[in-house]
Amino acid sequence: MRTLVAVLLSGAVMAPRVPDRQDASASDRLLQAVERRHRETVDPTDPRAAAARLGFDRAKILEFVRTEIAWEPYGGLLRDAAGTLLARSGNSLDRALLLQSMLEAGGEKTRLMRVELAEADGAMLLEDFRKRDPKSRLARPDSDPKALAGELGVDPGALQALVQERRREEKALVDEVLEAAKAETARLAPLVGPVAARALAAPREHFWPQAWDGSKKDWVDLDPSPVEIPRKGGRPATAAELAVQRRSLTFRLVMNRKSGEKSEPVALLTVPADLSAVSWRAVDFVLQPLKGQLPPAAKLAELDEKGRVEAFRQVKTYRAGLVIDGKYFGGLPFDLTGKVYEVDAGGRVGPAKALAGGLNKAFGGVLGGGGGGQAAAASTLENVVLEVAVKEPGSPERVHKRAVYATPKAEGKVHALPALRYSFLVDGAPLPPGERGRRELAAIARNAAALRKVFKGERDGVHFNQHAEVSSLLLRFADLRRRLVMEINAGGGFLQDRVGIAAETSQVFVDEGAGRLMLRRGIDIFDNPVSLDSGDRTMTLGVAETVLECLLVARGWPGDSSRSAWTAIGRARLLGGKAEALDRDGRREIRWSADAWWSVDPATGGCVGRVPSGAGQGLVEAAWENASEVCNYSDLAGFAAATQAGPAWASDATNLMGKACSYLGGTWARDQVKDKMDELAQGMWNGSINALAGM
Repeated sequence: MRTLVAVLLSGAVMAPRVPDRQDASASDRLLQAVERRHRETVDPTDPRAAAARLGFDRAKILEFVRTEIAWEPYGGLLRDAAGTLLARSGNSLDRALLLQSMLEAGGEKTRLMRVELAEADGAMLLEDFRKRDPKSRLARPDSDPKALAGELGVDPGALQALVQERRREEKALVDEVLEAAKAETARLAPLVGPVAARALAAPREHFWPQAWDGSKKDWVDLDPSPVEIPRKGGRPATAAELAVQRRSLTFRLVMNRKSGEKSEPVALLTVPADLSAVSWRAVDFVLQPLKGQLPPAAKLAELDEKGRVEAFRQVKTYRAGLVIDGKYFGGLPFDLTGKVYEVDAGGRVGPAKALAGGLNKAFGGVLGGGGGGQAAAASTLENVVLEVAVKEPGSPERVHKRAVYATPKAEGKVHALPALRYSFLVDGAPLPPGERGRRELAAIARNAAALRKVFKGERDGVHFNQHAEVSSLLLRFADLRRRLVMEINAGGGFLQDRVGIAAETSQVFVDEGAGRLMLRRGIDIFDNPVSLDSGDRTMTLGVAETVLECLLVARGWPGDSSRSAWTAIGRARLLGGKAEALDRDGRREIRWSADAWWSVDPATGGCVGRVPSGAGQGLVEAAWENASEVCNYSDLAGFAAATQAGPAWASDATNLMGKACSYLGGTWARDQVKDKMDELAQGMWNGSINALAGM
């Protein structure tokens, strides 16, 4: 058995086949190890558990926050208690909220205090931050492969060789990205001109908690500030003062259409969320055909490629949904002529409604007030745009727009279908060391019961929770980005003072000329939230992020990736394109063609590779068919792309759960399920070993 599993792990053969009892026992032993590690691993986002480990002792909790949670200079509430504990850093407000949460977990009565800071006191805090060495927070802990081999009952030499090889591959990828990024930055620098580091502003206010002392019948200051701050004149923070400190995101899907000669936007989905509700949580946006628009999956599987294309051509009505950490929000169905349909309280789709007269009237017609029962006005759909709007304290709303569908303007071309999925990573701090592995193990542990049933040959009652964690690809991207920060900044200071947003994307396309469906994948970097200690280094990091997203996707799904900004820019230069430098909205755009460009902020060095994507209030929360809809999209994606075996890291844990959903939770025919078990088992071994080994 030890030899068999060692050969398995080396990649020489596929995973154990389900019917073999010995093989099933090896998989069960692996699952036991995963579950044990999951139970024994401390949740770094749980303030109550952190307080319990300190015995709910006030003095120890205060000392923990003072010495283990670093102070950082940003404004407003960015990480909240759980995120501050995870990041092991925060400004005075986030640190105060963490301390308050830990104290209240032990039954303490607390209140939050606020004071205006003198300029000299703010400067003193900023100087303390500049002196801090961030390397200890960025270094990745390594595990012992020999101990892991003993736990799993496999050959130690084979496992150690496998882990070392994967670490070499990861380092080689980081080196490749850095080499490309430094060369591209040298090419960009003379075109962009001087760039400055993001200015660090000294704080103008300070927060800390007070706890009630029963013996003194008075409030006691518990200030974890790294330097002594005068608190004279401080007073309890009001709810209104805290409200303006918060950050929020709003996800919108907007259909732009023409009614006669008039263009109008129609909100199909609007979901506002506090940053704390989405930060480091699984957030999935899905747009796909309305139920019943396509034949059952078993029927689709029997069709040839042209038959499947024709089946998708017949789809007229689509619907969007958003899943935030297991909570579901359903959008309004629409068709490709621009009609929008009614949805009742039970989620049933009714007739199209008249929506003329602007956005507010449109909502009245669809959601029950006015316009009911009228025939839909004649309209023409122009495009459908996904918006992610970020509201930060003291700043206007910043809206990121992605055109996810546009009516095709020519026959015989490759064009997108309104069948797509965006899996988001929203964060307020760089991914801490070891956190990727912890989350991967959690995803497998939460699905261990389902996996055991599958490997025993059971099919009934199998349920996979694929929303247990953030996308594996994005966790890997965030983990490698942290390593890039270390390499580029050579241990110097860095700061994330804004909301970070990235998305793993996949969308079904049709090649009309060839008569085939395709699935295009990508990583979409919405912004550069991390700044290094110089503008030039920040620009290098931005370029490196764009190179990294391109390589991760292209090597994970060869032949199945979107045309990235990095490849489009390189292609344009090879074809003789001449560099242009344009000023747009305070940023510098450097391009060699209209296909892609670098967008650089001269004030900070922030740099993002971009490709063309084109360009209502109130929450739409109509009933939606919950998790089955996300599983159904996995089915659609399977029909659009041939099965391809990517590198070992492409089968990380949460990616594995998406596959499991498609094989079992979706609508694949039973005779096809068995053929996928080897791939599922191999994915489990790959994902588990990577996570257990600290990859």
